Amino acid sequence: MKRSTAAPVAILVAVLAILVAVLVIAAPGPGGDDDYTSTGNDKVGTLALYDWLQAVGGNVDRIDSEFTLGGTDVLISAAPLDEYAYTASDDAILTAFLRGGGEAILAVVDPDAASAVLQPLGIDAEASDASAASPSQPYPGSTGVGSVPLVPSGESPVGNVWAFSGGGGSLVPLLGSAAAPVAVAVQVGAGRLYLIGSDYPLSNDGLRRGASDSFVLGLVQDARGNRIGFDEIHHLGAAGSGSQGLTAVFQGPLLAALLLALAIALAYLVTSGRRLGRPLPRRDPGRVPTVLEHIDAVGHLLSRTHERGAVAGRYAEELKLRIGRVTGVEPRLPDTDFVAALANSGEERAHAAGVLLAEARVMAGGRPSEGELLGLARRVDALESEWGVAAIR
Repeated sequence: MKRSTAAPVAILVAVLAILVAVLVIAAPGPGGDDDYTSTGNDKVGTLALYDWLQAVGGNVDRIDSEFTLGGTDVLISAAPLDEYAYTASDDAILTAFLRGGGEAILAVVDPDAASAVLQPLGIDAEASDASAASPSQPYPGSTGVGSVPLVPSGESPVGNVWAFSGGGGSLVPLLGSAAAPVAVAVQVGAGRLYLIGSDYPLSNDGLRRGASDSFVLGLVQDARGNRIGFDEIHHLGAAGSGSQGLTAVFQGPLLAALLLALAIALAYLVTSGRRLGRPLPRRDPGRVPTVLEHIDAVGHLLSRTHERGAVAGRYAEELKLRIGRVTGVEPRLPDTDFVAALANSGEERAHAAGVLLAEARVMAGGRPSEGELLGLARRVDALESEWGVAAIR
């Protein structure tokens, strides 16, 4: 790597390291709790359920553009969020779907998000202290269903599990005690609404625990068809809405990454001396620059760069060449041999030439300032004059 690019590249690498650190810190870690969708592969997502139902023969799809259920036999709405809560119009669509013979599984984590569905049915949701539940009674699909976990092991169920009551006697307990069931079935017209007081049995983590898989399969196996729709509307809003598209993409870590990428580009342009602004006026490519213009251009380049060591090296070579012409010493000899040969023409002047050559070589390997180069040029000129170089120029 050339020295002229070392500093900009070092800054680029440093900023990239900061970018990676920010993304690692800001990005949700494994087992995060913010992606309840059927594309979420963390603990609370339902991607495992989506893939599993597809593997056992279900015609699985995602409802994410608008809340329409015309091509669905079973709706799975796991953990609708408060910011995308069910509305009265959503409940009307759901009710028409159920009355037409559809089935819906609604896993409640926030009763307020599902209140538009629960209240018209007269159903109340109250906090439960059950961390697991077994079938309340035999029901179609309960064969093989044992204990169903409702929260991760060691986690408190309070605020995470809900029991259902009310409904004017229409609730059929499925899991838990008959007095405070945590999963119930409600007949709505020709269809059924299944309410689960926890989303954990449907989640990636919970589906593999206890009898969760048997419980969920028992709910969907007797549906009118195998078209299963996963509700994403009440996790993310409708696709193309204000919370979707570019607005949703450029949030959080991705927004930070974009801003840092712009900072990296700007820092690289500044530190590498790239010119910003309008281009210079176009010049005739066929025109031959004058000597003064050439000298001015070279001087401008040297003033912009810190890599001036080559100038010092050139001074050393020219010093050997000119003194060699006067003394007859071969200028292509190594510096030590050249100085030794000069001793025949005067040891003191040969020593001065050796010192000056050594100084020029040191500068050639470093980053001499303009002042150091000017001082070197003056000393080279003075030494050449001592050797009588000026007389033969």
